[in-house]
Amino acid sequence: MPPRAKRIALTFCGALATASVFLSAGPGLAQALAASESAPAGITTLPLAQTDADLQKVVDWWTPDRLKNASGYAPKTAAPSTTGTASASPSSPATTLAPAAAEASTSTKAPNSKTTAVAGAAPPKTVKTVRTKNVNLPPTVGKVFFRNGATEYWCSASSVHSKYGNVVATAGHCAYDVKTGKPVEYWVFIPSYTGNGATPYGIYVGHTLHINDTYAATGDYDFDYAFVTVHHGYRWDTDKDANGVAKKDAKGQPVYKTVDTGRLESQVGGQGFAWNRGYVVAAYAFGYPAGPHPDLSRPYDGLTMVSCLTRATRKIATEKWDLDNGVFFNGCGFTAGASGGPWLIKYSPSRRIGYLNGVNSLTWDLDGNGRNEGVSSPYFNTATYLVYSYAARQKTD
Repeated sequence: MPPRAKRIALTFCGALATASVFLSAGPGLAQALAASESAPAGITTLPLAQTDADLQKVVDWWTPDRLKNASGYAPKTAAPSTTGTASASPSSPATTLAPAAAEASTSTKAPNSKTTAVAGAAPPKTVKTVRTKNVNLPPTVGKVFFRNGATEYWCSASSVHSKYGNVVATAGHCAYDVKTGKPVEYWVFIPSYTGNGATPYGIYVGHTLHINDTYAATGDYDFDYAFVTVHHGYRWDTDKDANGVAKKDAKGQPVYKTVDTGRLESQVGGQGFAWNRGYVVAAYAFGYPAGPHPDLSRPYDGLTMVSCLTRATRKIATEKWDLDNGVFFNGCGFTAGASGGPWLIKYSPSRRIGYLNGVNSLTWDLDGNGRNEGVSSPYFNTATYLVYSYAARQKTD
């Protein structure tokens, strides 16, 4: 039975329309490139909710009740099962991008630059420590909620250090639809999500999406990463009258109000960033898996953050998703919902901080036994750093 690789974004109640990689430009590519004219070559930037009106639409959409109900949907995978072939020998598919963008593509396909890293910011000491599998979980990791068309989805993600403390790292397919050439809608990030609509450190609405030009044009999974700048956060509090009594609406339901929680990084910290580390690294992977294995068994509920540890990753590839230089994390049986969760190297359980060096992108059933035994990430190199560093310099409110 051939090995399998599939996307691991999780939908609330349907399947993602993008069921395969498209090797020609999507219908929205021209708009995407036009919106990206101010960004350096190789980077596409797209607005999510930049105006006050757009921001308010997102806030109004993700009400406390909607967030609570989000955890109750039966999880389904965002793409059908697909077959692929693991390979140690990369190939270099042709690209239709302009020479400047193709240069960034070449850098990612043949990573050999000097290893470098950017230090992160540790979470405040007041942040609650959550321990599992002998690991203190990073409060920077949380869930992303969004809509694509008429369907709602969620993924995993993490705060990553930036100048203005406002950047979230996730998978490209958790923020951008290659088929339409457009970003998803109503995108929010909730760090340290614990289910039942809990938002212990706030809700952060996406401001601008930053992805690699090649992913915007082709959906090549060597570029399946995204960096999203976010607005100041907010939380929902019960509104009270002058006497401190909770207000009720005409139907007797609680009335809520929003309270500003400030910058993302001031609440949970931000992971560092590392690139050009090679294919063999020791790392922790984090995420919120919930979907079934290929055999339909469900070991996860999507309400709890889980982790994996490996002493050594390795290179992997699959033609199905145009992945030539993937990094394989063996022994991590994540399922749908874990997409976008961070891979952290040199992670300190005591400080709950390390260096982002990958994101959950594809799950793998290599032996065909119906259970995923590994997860892969695109290789983080200089091209990845260029997208991250550009996003990390962008100021939001």
